[in-house]
Amino acid sequence: MSESARRDGFIAARKSQLAEAIAADAGGDTATRDMLNLLGSLLHHEAHARLEGLRALYDPLDPDAPPSTRDVSAAAFEAFEEALIETLKRANYSEIDPTSVQTQRATKQLTGLAIKPSMAGIRRIRYFARGSRSEELEHRTWLGLRKELVQAEVMNDVVVLVGFKSEDEVERADERAFAQMRRGMRPGAALVKHFRNVATPELVTLHPGAKPSMRPRDQVFLAAPAVATGVPVLLNLWPAITVLFAVLASYFGAQGVIEDDELKRALAAISGLVAVGAFVMRQRLKYEAQTLRYQKQLADTVYFRNLANNAGVLDLLIGAGEDQDAKEAFLAYYVLRHAERPMAKGEIDNAAESYLKDRFGLEVDFEINDALAKIERLGLVLRDGGVYNAIAPADALLKLDAAWDGMFNFSARR
Repeated sequence: MSESARRDGFIAARKSQLAEAIAADAGGDTATRDMLNLLGSLLHHEAHARLEGLRALYDPLDPDAPPSTRDVSAAAFEAFEEALIETLKRANYSEIDPTSVQTQRATKQLTGLAIKPSMAGIRRIRYFARGSRSEELEHRTWLGLRKELVQAEVMNDVVVLVGFKSEDEVERADERAFAQMRRGMRPGAALVKHFRNVATPELVTLHPGAKPSMRPRDQVFLAAPAVATGVPVLLNLWPAITVLFAVLASYFGAQGVIEDDELKRALAAISGLVAVGAFVMRQRLKYEAQTLRYQKQLADTVYFRNLANNAGVLDLLIGAGEDQDAKEAFLAYYVLRHAERPMAKGEIDNAAESYLKDRFGLEVDFEINDALAKIERLGLVLRDGGVYNAIAPADALLKLDAAWDGMFNFSARR
């Protein structure tokens, strides 16, 4: 991907850090600092209501929900999916198609695994990410003796939404998949997972149906000894096996006399077959041990990047959305106030991006529409045709104070 394609609306600076920078650049004006604090408090209150609504939609889909509250219908999942996507957009996440940003070769190069995800039991899976950057990642090969650098795109945050099929959609292959999943996973449930610092070649490892397949090198290491040892043994055993069949036939009443030499050869054949069986079992155990090593490598890749799961992700996302909302509003208001003249939307957008780059070194595709919608709704800016103008900080503080008082105006009911 090009550098421009990687830019998104995620503002990585902390909210308090941005507010202090704006207040300082505004000359240390107390009214500006107080106004920003009150604006952040208002947006926090609004975010709390969104969190309660999102929790209500997710509760029936939670894998740990009691049977009395479950809702496995497609409509329930779609309602939650729509609300979650709106929350993700507010937090400046963008949906990504993992097949468009990764290849099997890149995944194998970075993780050392060949992974094929299975969609058994899964109705839908979607990936969302923000904060992309380009990094050189170290990868060790040849038992850790050789080191190489792999250029990859790394995303600060990745959220994965997984919807599982309901019971009336489950087929035989799906039943096997559910039986292999962790205890408590059930048809009709939804998973929400939050990961940190994920490279695009590692996206496939976040798939709940990800299964590492045996690499050709390991297949050769396991198969070559089996062929080299097993085939000669079987060829030498074949004449003795025919004698064993003759001995068995005589024992069960067939005509003929078994000589002592033939009986010895039959016993040798039985010993050889036991040896072959032991050899096959040993190769099978080697295969299973290698498979377990693959599974552990895959689990380690996911484990150390997982931040939160299910209901816990909702709190993080609502908080992230509130944080981004506040920073966008702070910037849009400051840019307009600092210019001391009416500005068009495009001018505000460019000025905000320039401020973030000059002040914090951040390359951001500023969400100008969201930013202006928030401060215009609160009356902090005035629009005249296609241009905007910010009111004075003292006046903005009065408007926000009145809005805050209006939220808890219980005295009017007496």
